[in-house]
Amino acid sequence: MATIINCSNLGFSYNGTDVLNGINLSIDPGKMVGILGANGAGKSTLLKILCGVLKPKRGEALFNDKALSKMDRREIAKGIAYIPQDPMFAFPFTVNEVVLMGRAPYIGRFEFEREQDKEVAKRAMETVGIIHLKDRLISEVSAGERQLTSIARGLVQEPEIMILDEPATYLDVKHRTEIMNILRELKEEKGISVLAATHDIFSSLFYFDEIMILKDGEVLAHGKADQIINNETLSTAYGIEVIVRKENGRVFVFPNQ
Repeated sequence: MATIINCSNLGFSYNGTDVLNGINLSIDPGKMVGILGANGAGKSTLLKILCGVLKPKRGEALFNDKALSKMDRREIAKGIAYIPQDPMFAFPFTVNEVVLMGRAPYIGRFEFEREQDKEVAKRAMETVGIIHLKDRLISEVSAGERQLTSIARGLVQEPEIMILDEPATYLDVKHRTEIMNILRELKEEKGISVLAATHDIFSSLFYFDEIMILKDGEVLAHGKADQIINNETLSTAYGIEVIVRKENGRVFVFPNQ
């Protein structure tokens, strides 16, 4: 099976300081992969490299065996949808207008949206359950609804993979669960791969096919969530001693105090 995303010995630095070193990662079609790690571990930087926003200092990131550094933004956007953490919008666009922005790779510079684009946007909003908000201003919807709008905007790009930076940050349990369920449905029903950085250990165990844990820009552990989420790896990753306890199919994580 051909991988969608592949990178080996990936490295990156800011002002001479390494923030990523020796990262190896491959993502197969229709997989959900989560990235865990403390703040500053390199999660966001890695995601930006894998969607072509940043270029690695060492190694190469490939999309369908083609170097991202050799692809233009329009080509990348047709295959990879990047959804940043808590996206902000400077102007009072409607939800429908924000979602339609995702069709930009398919629309010429001096062209307007076609009926086909509008239909794709409508279906995306229906898929994530926000069609009733289409005429609301993006500034007037909740954080959870704004995140769902961003997912719909990514969906209209018709990507092979969605890359999300903390998709459920600042959301309550209901909206966090809703977003993770939608991402899983996109994987299962549309075959879209998902790569997401997260701090949510519990969602990691339940939703992701595999987990990578970063520590100081390097891979601390990588594999099935139930195999690598344990006392040792989490304590090392977050710099605090924790206890992982599994009882009756449930997992509990709490500090050892």
